[in-house]
Amino acid sequence: MSKKGKFTSKIAALAASAVMAVSAIPTVEISAETSDNNYYEALAMSLYFFDSNACGTGITDGPLTWRGDCHTYDAEASVGSLDGSLKSIVDPDGDGKVDVSGGWHDAGDHIKFNLTIGFGLSSLGMSEYFNEGIYAKAGAREHLEYEMRWGADYLMKTTFLDDSGNVAAIAGTVADGNVDHGIWTSPEVQTYERPVYWLTASKNNSAVCGEMACGLLGTAYVLKDSDPDYSAKCIKYAKALIDFGTKNKGNNCDGMSFYSTDSMCEDEMALASAWLYILGEGAEPTLTPNAGQYNGIYDYYLYSWDKVWQGYAAMMYKATGNNVFAEELKFELNNQGGLSEGKYNADGWGASRYNCAKQMDAYILANGDADSSYAKAAKYQIDTILGNNSTGYSFLIGYGDSWPTHIHHRAANPGGDGITSAQNPEAKYTNYGMLVGGLDGSGYEDHADRYQYTEGALDYNGCFAIACSFAANMYGGDVSTFESIKSSASEINADFKFGNGSVTTPDTTTTTTETTPTETTTTTTTTTETTPEQTTTSSDTVTTTTTTDIGGAEVNYGDSNLDGSVNISDAVLIMQSIANPDEFEISEQGRLNSDVVDNGGGVTNIDALAIQLVEIKTITAGDFPLTSGQIDELIK
Repeated sequence: MSKKGKFTSKIAALAASAVMAVSAIPTVEISAETSDNNYYEALAMSLYFFDSNACGTGITDGPLTWRGDCHTYDAEASVGSLDGSLKSIVDPDGDGKVDVSGGWHDAGDHIKFNLTIGFGLSSLGMSEYFNEGIYAKAGAREHLEYEMRWGADYLMKTTFLDDSGNVAAIAGTVADGNVDHGIWTSPEVQTYERPVYWLTASKNNSAVCGEMACGLLGTAYVLKDSDPDYSAKCIKYAKALIDFGTKNKGNNCDGMSFYSTDSMCEDEMALASAWLYILGEGAEPTLTPNAGQYNGIYDYYLYSWDKVWQGYAAMMYKATGNNVFAEELKFELNNQGGLSEGKYNADGWGASRYNCAKQMDAYILANGDADSSYAKAAKYQIDTILGNNSTGYSFLIGYGDSWPTHIHHRAANPGGDGITSAQNPEAKYTNYGMLVGGLDGSGYEDHADRYQYTEGALDYNGCFAIACSFAANMYGGDVSTFESIKSSASEINADFKFGNGSVTTPDTTTTTTETTPTETTTTTTTTTETTPEQTTTSSDTVTTTTTTDIGGAEVNYGDSNLDGSVNISDAVLIMQSIANPDEFEISEQGRLNSDVVDNGGGVTNIDALAIQLVEIKTITAGDFPLTSGQIDELIK
């Protein structure tokens, strides 16, 4: 099995003692040894699964080295059969083509379902709402914003509004699942026909409309402060989708193959109303549950892509504190067998996602008390997923020392020469952050064709994000370890800049550099090609100093806090400034001193890691600056 980027126990213990000695603020990382698992690492890593399932352009030279632009011909998909009035809106130039490129593949296959894209986005938004600021603490806030934009851009792109701002049609599914599942190749080389399946007023699916709305509202929540204009645009589309789904109730499942919904859409619309209330865009919802019943509507099923009642109850309990929602979650959790320490409660197809959904209930009921029986039971469950189990595998690919390698994912495990999942190939790439189904009541089998165990999907990682965000908030972790993994993993483009969550690619950036004897000023103008409904992003001027002196002062590599010495307190200051830059600011001279690893990324947790190596006498401060290759060798 692959072993990459693991901290030595000595360094991890040193980081923990330094945190206690130098500062006791909540944003400082906790030793992974203290927390049993490094939940910050797992949460940050899990976002890369969404990159592994990206579709369209802007993938080449993106976050992952092994993924490239794919299915670009979705930009010229056939409009197909729509009546004349809708065709004029969807295809205004009348060429019979429509641009539905972008978005995410659903799972180890390459169909795009707006249902699961919406669920994944909403779940990511919920993970941040339940545990405000957790992605910043894990060093992954900009990555989260990037993913939210990627998914939301596609949901809005495939929602066609008329001149009055009302929904006219939705490209709800792209590609035929039956055809797709007969092709075992990476998406980059595929050329098969990918039809569009439309939702219209006469043939609608209200559950899809509601799930899309929830995804957009979750995005609006995450971006409400960093990009209020984009947030407002998401809210606009979400409200139009809610209105369309409510007025034109239906359960059209054309093209949805593996995700046929039932006739109920009330749960998705209830969750959307909770999001609107939380965003200040709607009144407080009055719908309350009682023992699995919501105004006579029978639930009795856990949080999933087709049932989000428990998501509604969890959101409303946090938003209002009304105990009726807590009692409902207790009832539902007990109805699902409950959670306890010492027993992993997971069964069914892709069992790990369902376990994560149950963890959500337990963590909400724990109400912030890490020592409660609910929290401890949930922690036992996620620890099982992360490797504390009889197989020794972490079912979050890339996390820990050992994980499944015969995964059901065509991009990461494309086979070749006619080899398909039935021949059980070993994955060509480590798909960092992919949650697979893992253990169920019958055990586990590491076989690419046993996809109930070895496949992952958007809804899997959405549920994991919720569970892991709670674990990270309660039990902590160490952000430095994943920085180390990123720098050494060939599959991850460690130099990729997510930049304020913008979906940008290197080839759309123009850089002009003017120099003086003591500093370099870099002006970056970023222009993103857009559809008529997308926004254009332009970045501000950024000034960075790259020389070894400022005003004649020599750089003292490693002395971040300018106290004249290089020790663990300098490493902690770097981690604090990254986790909470508003409270912990490093001076200009301090930032020069802090950049001890020459990797082109400025001051990062890799620099903090390198300074810790000085503390344990692996190297001396005189060895700085180090190259990326040198630090990789030192931490193997």
